[in-house]
Amino acid sequence: MIDFFENYISPEAAPLAAKWMQALGFELKVSKKRSSKLGDFRPPFKGRPARISVNGDLGPNHFLITYTHEVAHALVWDKYGRKAKPHGAEWQQTYTALLKEMMAVDAFADELIDILNRHIQRPKASSCSDPELYKTLKRFEHGKRIHFLEDLAPGSTFLVGKSRRFIKGKKRRSRYECKEIPSQKLYYVHGHAEVQLIKNNMAE
Repeated sequence: MIDFFENYISPEAAPLAAKWMQALGFELKVSKKRSSKLGDFRPPFKGRPARISVNGDLGPNHFLITYTHEVAHALVWDKYGRKAKPHGAEWQQTYTALLKEMMAVDAFADELIDILNRHIQRPKASSCSDPELYKTLKRFEHGKRIHFLEDLAPGSTFLVGKSRRFIKGKKRRSRYECKEIPSQKLYYVHGHAEVQLIKNNMAE
């Protein structure tokens, strides 16, 4: 089981990850990339054990954080069942404790430790909901070439996907008003969206 985990996370993290799985008895599935979620937890059903899934395209640090997030759900379910809210106080306390266990065995990259210490002060429902953590994890996976819409200057031209071109406009809460080229239609794109910068049209 440890060998299996070493395919996805650091060797330091693998024994503890395997220990959690063995203790709780859940099934683990490594899924293909899903745009809607990074992982999920499903409680026991009709005699079948609890199930956890994690997207297999995640880098080692992101995979481990997502796995830890879902194990926290499994522990909370095992202790409280439906009495606890999905990301309520019980889950937050459990998730924080598990992350601290992993940090104690040097499971994460050194560059992440300060960010994780801030993250566990107010755990989010998803790593995607913590901008600092999410962006750092993505840059671990893709290197410095990755851009996020919120980091581009107003008026910058960028690609979403392989071919859709936009110009960045005004911020509307967590999204930006972006004009598609050449249709001139307006779309609201989340600031955390990964984009490809084509041209910075504004003077620095």
